[in-house]
Amino acid sequence: MFCFVFHFTECDENCDFPFSLRILLLLLFNLVHLTFENHFFQGKFYLEDPKGKINTSTDSVFHVNGFGFPPTEPSSATRAYYGNINFFGGPSTTSVKMSTKLKQLEEENEDAMFVIVSDVWLDSVEVMEKLNIMFSGYAAMPPTCFIFCGNFSSAPYGKTQLKSLKVSLTFILSRFVFVPGPEDPGPGTILPRPPLADHITEEFRQRVPFSVFTTNPCRIQYCSQELIIIREDLVNKMCRNCVRLPNNNLDIPNHFVRTILSQGHLTPLPLYVSPVFWAYDFSLRVYPVPDVIVFADKYDPFSITNTDCLCVNPGSFPKSGFSFKVYYPSNRTVEDRWGLVLKFFFSLCFWRI
Repeated sequence: MFCFVFHFTECDENCDFPFSLRILLLLLFNLVHLTFENHFFQGKFYLEDPKGKINTSTDSVFHVNGFGFPPTEPSSATRAYYGNINFFGGPSTTSVKMSTKLKQLEEENEDAMFVIVSDVWLDSVEVMEKLNIMFSGYAAMPPTCFIFCGNFSSAPYGKTQLKSLKVSLTFILSRFVFVPGPEDPGPGTILPRPPLADHITEEFRQRVPFSVFTTNPCRIQYCSQELIIIREDLVNKMCRNCVRLPNNNLDIPNHFVRTILSQGHLTPLPLYVSPVFWAYDFSLRVYPVPDVIVFADKYDPFSITNTDCLCVNPGSFPKSGFSFKVYYPSNRTVEDRWGLVLKFFFSLCFWRI
């Protein structure tokens, strides 16, 4: 990938030719070739693989009638070939997907739920008020886990935001998983991002020992289910860099999810758009397909199932009317919680109790 473009007209018999001839069987028939499509040279599109590039412009010899993504593969089909190899990560060398005991425990625990919130601005008075309402409502039946995604400050990272973030964390006492956002303290926009620094979260971790400040993206194993959470504004980036936008904006979430799963990568974008730590690129891969992927994005909330994978975007908490998502692992369903009916919902719960 990202090799240079070679011009055949510039080569003579004495030059070092960077390509080697390879035999293509059934050359006269249709050929399906898996490559990477790029257009970074002189505004033209090229098919790119480790051996070189081919110009796909219509005035060249090589013509493309159509191109698309590789087909998505369900996790069950992948594991039929690889068995119990643990691709997901963690201390175990074998996957727990086929564990009957964990599967039974997962189905029996119907009260288990994950509350997913994105853009938790801890320096915003209005956001803190809504969070207090949320905590009060869940006090009688605490969820299995609160997943809070950044950005944790309403303004880009700076000295003032660092101080306010450090103070805000000390006022929240519950059990959470914190996933940093692109504007939180950290190494720019590169992925994966490390957790929030210890000197920011030290006092909070002392008060709440079971809180987890994790990387972005992060992976959660719940019984036999595999969950991936990433906080990045991917929809906007992919729309700006796509070859062709969908005709209907309502189709964008479906196209977005299909692109991620087909590419098997959380950020299928050029490096200058979404830089990646090469040594940790494996943490961005989604092969085999997990059970749940949470795309904490500022785009409108959505819940889409594709290839037996539930893809969820809770939306921006302060920008979407204080909406968030609740995931129930026992039946693998997602419910929407909207800020406009938040107080009524919790009041109704208390009234029923």
